[in-house]
Amino acid sequence: MQVRVKLMGALKAKSPAGGTVEVPEDATIDAVLEALSIDSNSVHIVIVNNKPQGDRSRTLSADDELTILPPVGGG
Repeated sequence: MQVRVKLMGALKAKSPAGGTVEVPEDATIDAVLEALSIDSNSVHIVIVNNKPQGDRSRTLSADDELTILPPVGGG
């Protein structure tokens, strides 16, 4: 199934071609991160279909949209 992905900040360089990634049925948020070679420590917030999602083991559905934000640094 295809899942739409928007990567923000420093993660943007890992954006998939066309903004979608192909994952198996019943894939989780963690599976999408793994498919994109994104270390979970590099992720601060995951938003699924415009709703913050704290459980990265949540099963996704076809055409779900993930927005992934890295930690923000500065000072």
